[in-house]
This record gives sequence, structure tokens and C-alpha cells, in this order.
Amino acid sequence: MKENRDINRLFKLYLEGKANVQQKDILFQYLADSKNKDNEFYDLMKEAWQKEARQRDETPEAAAGLEQIWGKLQQKEEKKVQRYQVLKYAASIVFVLSSALGWYSYKNQQIQEMPIGMISKATQIGEKVKMILPDSSIVYLSGGSKLTWPSRFVKGSKRNIILAGEAFFEVKRDVSSPFIIHSGKMQTQVLGTSFNVYAYPADKEFSVAVKTGKVRVSENNGGKITRLSLLTPGMKLIYNAHNGKHAVNTERVEEVNSWVNNKFVFRDKSLAVILNQLERYYNVNFDLQNVKLGQCRFNATFYNKSIKDVMEQVRIMSGNHIKYKINNNNKKIALWGEGCQ
Repeated sequence: MKENRDINRLFKLYLEGKANVQQKDILFQYLADSKNKDNEFYDLMKEAWQKEARQRDETPEAAAGLEQIWGKLQQKEEKKVQRYQVLKYAASIVFVLSSALGWYSYKNQQIQEMPIGMISKATQIGEKVKMILPDSSIVYLSGGSKLTWPSRFVKGSKRNIILAGEAFFEVKRDVSSPFIIHSGKMQTQVLGTSFNVYAYPADKEFSVAVKTGKVRVSENNGGKITRLSLLTPGMKLIYNAHNGKHAVNTERVEEVNSWVNNKFVFRDKSLAVILNQLERYYNVNFDLQNVKLGQCRFNATFYNKSIKDVMEQVRIMSGNHIKYKINNNNKKIALWGEGCQ
């Protein structure tokens, strides 16, 4: 019994890197002696490991790696030299794992203690950018938009971000950390899904359209949260930012984020609404010289078209009732005419 305690003590000293040459010789001679069974060594190593004071890596990968070490040490047909080498290898692995875990815990603690700041990204009119948030969620930010998010997300806490403009989100799933987008009084909450939010403060209507997963849309009126709707793929909520009224319509899933690929789809939209969105996409200014033209409604799709091609299509759709003129730098476009077809 005393011999076991001595070997146990030597083994712990070896793991801690404190064993001297003489102590190592005693330990390895003990292990090389065929009278000492492998299962005895297994118990000693397991006991020393379990009594180790430091926190361990309990992930399935680490457990599987250590089980492989135990298995190797239990092979009864191993040669004495092999047993000696396995011990050194096992001890090295344990030491490296402990050291790595200690470093990781130290760095993780440093990160947790760092203050959380807010980061913002604003796009210019006509600009489109792709971003990756700290939780690996992907955001496509449209022109004339601004997104604000924390420098890091805390596991188990809400992932709150602020959007003024339009963006398509591919949210990394995390059931313990709801992802919430604040756009004025409108709130869009998900766990992990893809969807589009249109919420320019200057516009009357906001919208949320879902491509995959489920999205909950609510209204925050002075701290009072009112659930508006739960959306699934192919559903689109239209929210009136002025009076709080809303409606739910359907939308083709493939059109939810079509603007990301330079495809702009309008279904029964007034010319005023179409021009307003085209200004942001193309970085142009429209001069609608007859306000009645803004009431004309169209179904239109513009895919990888220049602004000149877009205006030509508008002219054709109007039955040649709408005229236009583009200035030399393609930045200002005048429209006039008597009305719609």
C-alpha cells in the first residue's frame, strides 16, 4: 500500500514537471517491472488525474483523446519500452492540455472583463456591403443604411442591434441568445434564420420578409411590447411607422433578398415608391415634375440593368406617357408626362 502511495506521489510530481532524475528512474523501473499489472497503473493514473486541482477540458474531443491513451496503456502485449514511451506521451498530453486550458481560461476571462462598446457602419447611397457580426451572423447592408451592434455578444444574453435602412440577415442560430433588430418602434426577433428588414426612418412603411425560419415582429411603444405577428417563409409584414398599423402579405421566397444580387422587384407599387427605392440603389436623384405621375402603379423587375435601361423600361410600361431625361453624369433624372396608360 505504501509503495502505491509513493508511486502515486512520484507520478503526480512527474505530471507537474517537478520530478528529478532519480525520481523518474524509480517511477519508470516500477512501470517496467512485469509484476506490476497494467490495470494497477491505469488506476493510479486515473486517480492522479481525478485529484488534479486544475480545471480540465471536459469536451467530448478531449475525453475521446484521453480514452485512447487509457486503451493504449491497457494493452497486455506491449513491450516494456513501449510502456515507458506511452507514459511519457500520456503525461505530455495531460500537461499540454492543462497548460492550454489555463491559457484559454485566462484569455477568456480577459475578454469577458473587457467593456462592450458599440460599433456602427453606415453605407452611402448606391453602396452595398456584406458584413460578419461577432456571432458569425452575416448582414448585407443596402445603400443609405446604418447598422449598430455591440463589439461582442454575451452568451445567454440578447443580441441587440439597431437598423436604420435596409438589410438582409443570415443569423447564426443560438437558442440561448435571441437576435433582436430595433428599427424605430418595430422589433424583429429571431433565434437563427434569414430575412429582410426594410426600415428607412424617412419612409412611412417598414417591412419584414422571411426567407427561412421563423421571425417574430413586435412593436415597442414606450416600453410596452405588443406582438404583431409570427412570420414564416414567404410571409411579409408591412408596418406603418406613423400610426402603428400593420398587415401581413405573401412574398415569393426567392424575391426576399433579390436586391442583394442586383435584382429589384416591385409588385403593384406606385411610381413614387419605386423611384424612392431606386434612388438608394442607384445613387441618383429623381425630379418628378408632375406629381400625378407618382400615383401610377406598376409591376416591374429590373435585373442587372443600368439606370438608363431602367428608365427606358418605365417609359415603355407607361405606354410612352412618361418621358425622362438623364443629365450627363447620370446623377439627376427628370420625369414628366400627362399620366399613366
